[in-house]
Amino acid sequence: MEDTRRSDRTGRRAGRKPAFSARDVVDAALAEGIDHFTLSAVAGRLGVATPAIYRLYRSRDDIVDAALDVIAESIRHPEIGAHWRDVLQLWSDEIWRICETYHGLNRVVYSYPTAFAHIEDAIGVYAAALAANGKSPGQAMFALDFLGDTVMSSHLGVEAMRSVDKDQTRALDRVREKISGASAMAPDEGWADRYFMDAKVGFVITALADNWPEAPTTT
Repeated sequence: MEDTRRSDRTGRRAGRKPAFSARDVVDAALAEGIDHFTLSAVAGRLGVATPAIYRLYRSRDDIVDAALDVIAESIRHPEIGAHWRDVLQLWSDEIWRICETYHGLNRVVYSYPTAFAHIEDAIGVYAAALAANGKSPGQAMFALDFLGDTVMSSHLGVEAMRSVDKDQTRALDRVREKISGASAMAPDEGWADRYFMDAKVGFVITALADNWPEAPTTT
């Protein structure tokens, strides 16, 4: 029997268009890097033409929003009855984890105005856990925002130290070439890991035991 399937101009048989979902688009964008992915790169990962992406998302920003939702949903929540110290430590650990897992996340958070809105639910859960420890909404927001900023900015610095140049030399090693080992700023491997971040988080949590400010407001 004659094969009546249509063929393209090169003579290849035209098969079924590749199927992909909205989540497939998000996963491809995250794999490329949420801070710098392009629609053409996402389409390439999915094996489709770029215009096909527009069947599911109207713009690149819509994909960023969907990706931020996926990241926010991955944040673990504190256990019921957890002590406030454990709540804040888990929050810090989770912010570090998502920065490590999703390349470029911290840069998007600091450059995309509505990024923080995507963690509203997670913030609410953590604020409720702190409220169970007698902390006010303002105190909870201050601590969660302070620690979130501390971890994300620390991770930006770590990413910089981990980066490599065209000669495949780490930035950390370049810094070592420029700063004397006798200097108070002498770099070590902790600059490329979470060592300093952990020290900062520990300091903040300890300080909060004696003085827990309210988040400032303009009203």
